[in-house]
Amino acid sequence: MHLKCPHCSTVLNVTSPAGTQVQCPTCQGVFVVPQAAPAVGPVITPKQSGSRANAKGKAKAAESDNTDPDAENAEAEKGEIPWKTIIKTGYIVFFSLLSAAGLFVVYLYVTADRGDSEEVVVDEADFNRGNQIQERITQAETGEQYIKWIPAKNSATMEGFRVKVNHVDWGEVRGRDERGEIVTSGRPYINVYLELSNRSDKTFQFKSWYGNVFTSPSGALRTAQISDEEKRTYDPIMFDDLSDLKWWTPKKTFEPLEEGTDVIVFDVPEDFDPNAIENLYLDLPGEAVTRDGASQPMSGSYRFKIPKSMIQGISNG
Repeated sequence: MHLKCPHCSTVLNVTSPAGTQVQCPTCQGVFVVPQAAPAVGPVITPKQSGSRANAKGKAKAAESDNTDPDAENAEAEKGEIPWKTIIKTGYIVFFSLLSAAGLFVVYLYVTADRGDSEEVVVDEADFNRGNQIQERITQAETGEQYIKWIPAKNSATMEGFRVKVNHVDWGEVRGRDERGEIVTSGRPYINVYLELSNRSDKTFQFKSWYGNVFTSPSGALRTAQISDEEKRTYDPIMFDDLSDLKWWTPKKTFEPLEEGTDVIVFDVPEDFDPNAIENLYLDLPGEAVTRDGASQPMSGSYRFKIPKSMIQGISNG
């Protein structure tokens, strides 16, 4: 029979006959079994010390093992939500997804070991792949395409933003380091000095051609380029230990009619002979200039033909 302990109210399942004494396992209290016991609720087994985790695990195992399909069907027929079925299905889906994820990780590991994955590295070969200055020189010479090289004594204008070559210098690079002290490159380079001006009523954002790489609308990476009539190309260079350089404008907002300057330094081989050249061809990506309100920078190029007579630091005889 089911009795409630008069000392702690724990409901117990008592099998002793009426009139005998029993001891409550919860509070250790002693009481006499009455002649007739009132009906009470379900029996609650008292928890023993240290049995909390085990009892919870056993209860879950018993609940899982004793799932009654008929009971689930009865719940569905009554219009009740079959929570047991939903939970069971959720477990199945979760572990299926977990297994699939594990297999995918193994696949990635195996294919990586086989060398199937490819690391994307931008190297020098990617620069200017959409605008090779040598090709433009050839196209102009053969008439394959009309390429206009502006004489360097003149200016070139796109959308109202004007660029002009002030002079080209064959000599050491001079600038200031972070402490403000003057430093030099130790050997000569080709230095191109530019005049910039906004000849429109619009505002432009400018980013220096010195040390920067630009992206064309087609996705090609572009830099300033210079080449001679033999189609030998000289790469632009930037000095990490220079914080300031003569004429250099890292970036600037050009208001209408405002002017500025910029400089580009080009590397050359140590055995380079500047007296052997007759002309230099300069290509400046238009992507360095963006008009305010435009969805993207300008495209195309400012192209100049620089005669030997404009190069300072070499003999022009």
